[in-house]
Amino acid sequence: MKNKIILGSCLDIDIPGEAFLISDPPYNQKYHYESYADDLKEIDYYELLFKIFHDRKAVIIHYPEETINLLGGGNLGLCQQVVSWVYPSNTGKQSRLITWWNCKPDMTKVKQPYKNPIDKRIAERIARGEEARLYDWWEIDQVKNVSDEKTEHPCPMPLELMKRIILITTEPNDLIVDPFCGSGTTCVAAKQTGRNYLGIEIDPKYVKIAQDRLKQDILL
Repeated sequence: MKNKIILGSCLDIDIPGEAFLISDPPYNQKYHYESYADDLKEIDYYELLFKIFHDRKAVIIHYPEETINLLGGGNLGLCQQVVSWVYPSNTGKQSRLITWWNCKPDMTKVKQPYKNPIDKRIAERIARGEEARLYDWWEIDQVKNVSDEKTEHPCPMPLELMKRIILITTEPNDLIVDPFCGSGTTCVAAKQTGRNYLGIEIDPKYVKIAQDRLKQDILL
């Protein structure tokens, strides 16, 4: 069971044990989804996250407060890496945390320019054509209303963000599962980086969007 989008609840799907779960789950912030009420009682929301991610190799994108209060304390297993995703915006929040549970990324797999180029030693490295390993904060813009990545889903993830996570966390042909697939960005990123994928989504409208994106392998 791979390289497809499944319509249904992730609670009803048997997710293979070797899979890497990479997802931004519903945030329980009263987002306006088509078929899901994003307003659970805190205990019900916690139990949802626990059932899906507990003791799994998982990468979860969430707001800092929810990450600390609901996911921390060993609830999901061992947290092995935390990265701050920051995005300039006029919204009430300008950052989220990306946390790695029961798996560890290799931050050297993706390079970026050095942030202190006037340092003599760094200048020498730059002159040799070298770049830095990824830092533990990433500035990547959200998907804007005018972006080619924009769909009818209210909370899409940037493709660049998901590809970066996949590249430093997994190997080619690994299985990536997004149990809250939405518009399918995780699956598109997996396909473009040579990984297998499985998307699970409860809303038929979003399933169709994700399937269309994967068929065309372009951003709508």
